[in-house]
Amino acid sequence: WALAAAPGLVTRAGHGVLVIDMDGDGREQTGWVLLYLHLSDIQRQVGDEVEVGDLVGHASCEGGFATGPHIHLARKFNGEWIPADGPVPFILSGWTAHAGVNPYEGTLTRNGETVTASIYGSYESRILRTHDEP
Repeated sequence: WALAAAPGLVTRAGHGVLVIDMDGDGREQTGWVLLYLHLSDIQRQVGDEVEVGDLVGHASCEGGFATGPHIHLARKFNGEWIPADGPVPFILSGWTAHAGVNPYEGTLTRNGETVTASIYGSYESRILRTHDEP
C-alpha cells in the first residue's frame, strides 16, 4: 500500500492520481499540496480527510507506461511545483531526496545510507516503510 505522507483533504482522486491539500481549504493553488501518480485501487474520494499513514492506494503503472509498479510523489506550494531537491528539503520517513544529473537518476539518503533510483525497478532501489516509522 501507498500511505498518506501528510494529513489533509483529498481534492482529486481517480485515473491513477490522488491529491492531498494540506491546508484543507480544498484549493490546490494555496498552501502545500502532495500529488501521488500511478495509484490503483485508490482508497479515498474527493472530500475525504486523511491522516499520516492512511491507505491511499497501490503502486501501479496506472496512467502511464513503466517496467513495474511504482508511485511518483510530487509537491506544490501556492500552486508552484517545488523540486524534490529544491530550497525546502523533501524528507519522507527520514529519507532526504536529492536530484540526479538526469530525470529519474536521483537518490534518497538516511542515516548514511544512499539508495539510487532505478528505471528498471531493481531490488537495490526498493524502500519499504515499516509500521513503526513516522
